[in-house]
Amino acid sequence: MKKFFLILGLALIATSVDAKNPPENSDDRTVCYELEKAVRRVISIPNIGEYLTLKCDFHMHTVFADAQVSPVGRVREAWQDGLDVIAMSEHNAVHKNKGIRLKDYNLPIELAVKEGKKFGFLVVPAVEITRTKPFGHMNALFIKDPNVFEQVRYKVDENGKLLRDKDGNRIPNPTEMDDFRKAEEQGCFMLWNHPGWPDKKCTLYPLQKQLIKEGRIHAVELFNGSEWYPKVLDWFDEYGLPMMANSDIHDTSRYMYGNQIRPMTLVFAKEYTLTSLREALFAGRMVALFNNTLAGDSKYIEQLIDASLEVKVIDAKKGVLQITNISDIEFRALFGERMNPVLFRPRTAIRITIPKGTVLDFVNCYAGRKTVKKEIW
Repeated sequence: MKKFFLILGLALIATSVDAKNPPENSDDRTVCYELEKAVRRVISIPNIGEYLTLKCDFHMHTVFADAQVSPVGRVREAWQDGLDVIAMSEHNAVHKNKGIRLKDYNLPIELAVKEGKKFGFLVVPAVEITRTKPFGHMNALFIKDPNVFEQVRYKVDENGKLLRDKDGNRIPNPTEMDDFRKAEEQGCFMLWNHPGWPDKKCTLYPLQKQLIKEGRIHAVELFNGSEWYPKVLDWFDEYGLPMMANSDIHDTSRYMYGNQIRPMTLVFAKEYTLTSLREALFAGRMVALFNNTLAGDSKYIEQLIDASLEVKVIDAKKGVLQITNISDIEFRALFGERMNPVLFRPRTAIRITIPKGTVLDFVNCYAGRKTVKKEIW
């Protein structure tokens, strides 16, 4: 009897193997793996008050300029990475991929928007006005016609040949303020990109200072790609200039960030629509998030802390608490005589003693140069 069941078991195994692996020399096609293509990472960052917390990346590039991914690919990987919004912000006047020269700057936007609709995913029409310093690079978000901008970064002759000065240097084409005004005429949200690039100096030039004072630059990147610019914290203190964190991505997101949560700007919008997103941006309801660091207006960061840390009182008299971090942001806080911060790790709970009324200094949360300090119970 045992021998019978052994033979029967071997026969079943053989049948199972044959179902997945056809006989040698077979022309049949068989599926070897069950692939899950449309899988999205779920990033837990709570809503605050009446607002949705939208995870956004407002700066990225494609094969149509100097990157390695198509607009369709950008949408798919951003959706899979757990984002809610991206801006299709192709360079104007940059064509570095051989054989690809973009004539209509609406094309990458249209391709991304069409793909976004398949996922119920928001894509912001944008363009990066790409000039030399002191003007630098600026993203015009919610652009209506990206083809109105000057496509030549340097002066050329009537044959399109670059003109050079007596030292052989290319001569900048001084059209940036014309481009800036064209963006303003279209009601664009103006983002000043990577102020510390390419010379590693975060210089606040008179041009930007005047535009900020006049309310014509609406935000600046505190973080870009893999670097951040602490001087931008001073500009927040002095001018109240909102700060963003964006990828400025050229390669694939997996190559750039692996399994880490990629940089993003958290925008607090009333609804998941472009209209509501635009209203939130112009109202300054945003916080930069990068490398488990938050930066922005303290009132929004405090609301994120309150929404993320659930406090259960175990012994009120002794101040014994159980604190659960329901978000994917790690919060680090100092209090009392502690020399090292307490870590509220993502999606974990800790048992800790914190006397009632104690002010915690959240050392990875910046409201300008000052860190955010608050009570949690």
